Formats: sequence, structure tokens, C-alpha cells
Amino acid sequence: MTANSAEWTEVVATARTPAHLRDDLQTFLGYWQGLKHQMGRLPRKSEFDPLDVARLWRGIGIIEIVRQPGMDDRYRYRFLGTGHDHVNGASHSGRFMDDVLPEAEMSALRPVLVKVVNDAQPHYWFRRARASGRELTGYERVLTPFLGTGETIDFLIGYWVWHWQPGRPPGLRLVADQGRTIPPRQGESSLL
Repeated sequence: MTANSAEWTEVVATARTPAHLRDDLQTFLGYWQGLKHQMGRLPRKSEFDPLDVARLWRGIGIIEIVRQPGMDDRYRYRFLGTGHDHVNGASHSGRFMDDVLPEAEMSALRPVLVKVVNDAQPHYWFRRARASGRELTGYERVLTPFLGTGETIDFLIGYWVWHWQPGRPPGLRLVADQGRTIPPRQGESSLL
């Protein structure tokens, strides 16, 4: 999500998932837990079937971990659902996170991403906008680790839910791409 880290307040960030999640977040987490149980190990990205979570697709994000010898890992958005595109005002699928996010936001995100990989456990995060009066008031997400073809965690797959100010159409005036407000797509509902 294109955002300045100074604009967000961390409300909850823990490897321990809260006992009560929204139904859609719990559905996504339950899907990952089911795969892990079925396989008897962490699931592989190739075992992730988007049709199994089709109703969540707008909020799904697939992040590839690109390892560089002697350097920090980089994280590439392999896929971002249309909810991400709507929030960001552009598609970042295929781009590296550090190319599209401000340095301060990458500094906040990198330790979380590293923790998911090192702990091989899901991570729940709820962040709230610091400034009031914004259309986007916060977001929640569950991020889960997936193996690549070998025995290393090469992918993080998550599900995001955005919280919008009541009474305002979500995302229609929030983001801009090179100074242009991004209009809603023809026939697109605002079910983010």
C-alpha cells in the first residue's frame, strides 16, 4: 500500500493472531492453516489455489522474496488484487516494494516481513491512520508464509481489509497517480 509510515499508527502487530478476527480474515487464515495441516508442513505457493478463496481475491496479495547474496532480501509484488489497485491508484503487481513504497514505510515493513519468514508463522497487523478526516482510516491484514519449490519460504501471501470513513465512497478521492484522481471503474462496486 503506498503510504508514508508516519501516517500510520501500529495498533496490533503480533505473530499471535487475535482470538476473534473478522470473518474474511479468519477465512483466509483458516485456508492457510488447512493447507498446512493437510500437507503436514508449510504449504507451497504452487498449492495455493486462488479458486479456494475466490471471494477474497480483491484483497489478496502475493509477495515474492528475492534473495540477493550479501544484501537484504527484496520483496516483489507478484500479484495484488484489485482492492490494492484501488487503494494505490495504480497496479504495483510485478514491482518491487522498495521501488513503490517510501523508505520510512519499508523500514517499518521489512522487520515484519523478515519475522514472518524467520518464524514461519502468520502475522496479523492492524494499522490506523494517524490523521483524522481521511477516507482510508486504517487497514488489517493477515500475512502467511509459503514455500517455493525448495524448502525455503519464498512467498508471503496475505489478505488485506481496508477501513473507510463511514458515509464516503471508499477510495474515490483517496489516491492520485501523478496528480490525477483515480475515478472508479465502470460498473465497479465499492465492496472493499
